[in-house]
Amino acid sequence: MRTDSPRLTRSDPGFEKRLADLVFNQLPVDRRPDVVVRPRTEQDVVDTVRAARRDGHQVAVLSGGHSWIAAPVREGGVLIDMSAFDGVDVDAERRRLRVGPAARSSAIVPAVAAHGLAYSSGHCGTPGAGGYLLGGGIGVNSGHWKPACYSVRSVRVVTAEGELVVASESENRDLLWLARGAGPLFPGVVTEFELDLQDRPVDTRVSSWVFDHEHLAAVSAWVSRVSATLPSYVEVFTAAGGPGRHDHLPSEGYPDRIVTVLATAYVDTEAEARAALAPFADGPGVEPLACTDLAPVAYEDLSASFDAEYPDGHRYLADAFWTDLDAAGAMVPLADAFVRAPSGLSNFVALMPGNGKQVGLDPRAGAYSMDHRTLVMAYALWTDPAADEANARWIEEMSAILAPLSVGNFVSEADHERHPERLERSFSPESWRRLTELRSTWDPDGLFHLPGRPR
Repeated sequence: MRTDSPRLTRSDPGFEKRLADLVFNQLPVDRRPDVVVRPRTEQDVVDTVRAARRDGHQVAVLSGGHSWIAAPVREGGVLIDMSAFDGVDVDAERRRLRVGPAARSSAIVPAVAAHGLAYSSGHCGTPGAGGYLLGGGIGVNSGHWKPACYSVRSVRVVTAEGELVVASESENRDLLWLARGAGPLFPGVVTEFELDLQDRPVDTRVSSWVFDHEHLAAVSAWVSRVSATLPSYVEVFTAAGGPGRHDHLPSEGYPDRIVTVLATAYVDTEAEARAALAPFADGPGVEPLACTDLAPVAYEDLSASFDAEYPDGHRYLADAFWTDLDAAGAMVPLADAFVRAPSGLSNFVALMPGNGKQVGLDPRAGAYSMDHRTLVMAYALWTDPAADEANARWIEEMSAILAPLSVGNFVSEADHERHPERLERSFSPESWRRLTELRSTWDPDGLFHLPGRPR
C-alpha cells in the first residue's frame, strides 16, 4: 500500500512514517492506533466514524499535530487525520470566515488580512485551526477580542452516531457550546468552523526589552505594575529563556539566561501605539541589554517570531497553569529552578490576558471558562535523545512549583498525559459538570477517546 493511501494499518509499510509525520513533537510517542485514516470529504468522515462504531473501535481526531503531548495519538482504535480539510473561505461582506480544521494560521491570516479583517489567530502560524479553536484559542489580541473560540458562530460536525449536523445558535446549541473550548473532550469530528471577523489593526506596533535574568524580580514587578494601567488591546509577554532562542539577539555576549518583555499594541496609528505603551517609559529601575521602540509589525507577520521560538525538529515537554497572582508572583518562584534547565532553549512565559483584568468570559456561551489573572507556561526544548530524562525531570520540577500557586490549567498546553487531573482543572467546576454531561449525551458509548486513558 502506498504511503499516501487514505488508510494505513499497523502492518502496512509506511505506517510508522505516516504517524511520525503527523506529530510535531520529535519526542517519541509509545502509543499506536490500529488504523490511520485520511478522509478527503465529509462523506469519508461519516463512513469512517460509522465503520469504527460498527467494528468496536474508538476514534481520535488530529487536525494539525501541534499538540506537545501528541494528545490525538491513542493506543488502539482509529486515528482520523483531517489534514485534507484545510480550506479557507472569507466572506468579507458578512465579515465571516469558514475554515477547515487543518487550515493553519499562516494560511488564514493573509486571506482575511487581504480584506482588511482579522481574528484572534494563533501566535504561532503552524497549528491547525481545529485543535486551536477547540482548545480555546488564546491568540493575537485575545485580551481584547476574547479567545478565538468565542468567535465561532457555527460548526459542521460528524457525531458519534455518524451523522453530519450543524451546530449554531439556532440548532444544536449544546454542541456549539462544546465547540467553544471543550478541547480533546469534544464528542465529534468538526469538518468546518464558521467564525466572526474583526477589523484588522492598521498599524500594529511592538516594543521590547531584554534584561539579564538576575533582574527577573524587578522586571516582572514592573510588568505587573504597568499592566494594571494598560488598555486591553495591548498584549504583554514576559519570557525567561536563553539568548540563543531569539533570532534578533547574538548568542554570544549575552548572559546564559535573559528576561524578555514583548508589548504589542493592536492599533491603527503610531500615535495610538505611543500613548498605549507610554506607561512602560519609567522602566524597572535596571538598564536593558537591548530594546526596540514602537517597531511596526503587520498583523499578518506577527507569527513569524513565535514560529522561530518553537521550531520543527525538536523534542518538547510543556505544562501550563492559571493563577490569580500577578506576573511577578507567578514568575519569581521559578527563578532558581529555571537556571537549572538542561537546555538553553527551554523557557517559561507569563501572559496576563486583558492585562490582569480578565476578559469577561460568559460560561453560558462556551466550554472554555478559565478567566484568571495570569497564565504561566513552561517549555522544555532540546534535540539530544540522551537528554530526555533530564528535561523531563526539569519540567516536572517547574510544574511542582507552579501547581500549588495555581487555580487551574490551560487545556491546550497542559500535560494531561502525565497528569490526567490537569484536564478537569482546565475548566471551571460548573463548566466541567456541563461538559461531562453533554459528552455523555452526544457520545454515550464513549466512541471518542478520552485523553489520558489508553482506551
